[in-house]
Amino acid sequence: MQRFLSSAAQMDTAGIEESLDGGFALGSFEYVVDSWLFPALEALGEGWARGDIDVAGEHAASHAIHRRLSAAFDAAGSRSRGPAVVVGLPSGSQHDLGALAFATAIRRRGMDVLYLGANVPVSSWEEAVRSREARAAVLSVVTPGDRPAAVAVAERLLSRARPRSCAPMGHPRQTLLMESRHWHPASGQRPRSSTSSYTEPEH
Repeated sequence: MQRFLSSAAQMDTAGIEESLDGGFALGSFEYVVDSWLFPALEALGEGWARGDIDVAGEHAASHAIHRRLSAAFDAAGSRSRGPAVVVGLPSGSQHDLGALAFATAIRRRGMDVLYLGANVPVSSWEEAVRSREARAAVLSVVTPGDRPAAVAVAERLLSRARPRSCAPMGHPRQTLLMESRHWHPASGQRPRSSTSSYTEPEH
C-alpha cells in the first residue's frame, strides 16, 4: 500500500499501476477490495487532506483504480444469469468507486447487474428498475449529503416500481442504501462503513 501512496504523491503512473498489480494479486476480488483496496483509498484521501498528495495525484490513482474495477466488472459478465439488480448513485453523487466494487462483487456471485454509475436522476432509476424488472436496487451513499437524494429514489421505487426481494439483500420490496467506505477527498467527509435499508411499510 505504501508504494501506491508514494506513487500517487509523485504522480508516478507506472508505480501506481505496478502497486495495483501487486494489490490485486493478493487474493480473490472480494478479499482484495475489503482488505487492501478500500484501506488504500482511505489512506489516499487522508494523504490528500494532509497535503501530502496533490489532487492531480489523487485523481490519477483513483482513475487507475476505476479502470481496474471496470475491467473486473466486464470480466464477470459471463456469470450474470441470476436475478436482476440495479446499482448506482443518486442524483448529485459523483464518487462511484465503492458502488462499482459492490456491483462487481455481486456480478461475480451471478447477479444480472445493471450498473448506472454516478449522478443518476430519480426518473432514470425508475426506468432502469422497470425495464430490467429488477429484484433489487442498490444506491451508494458516499456522504451524508447524498442521503436525501438516495431516499428520494428509494421512495419513488417503492411507491411505483416496487422492486421485489433479492436473497442477499433480505427484506421483500427493499431498496438498499449502501454507505460506501470509500472517501473521496472532494467530498469533504470522513469515510463511512454502515449499511442501512429503506423498506416499504407493511399494509
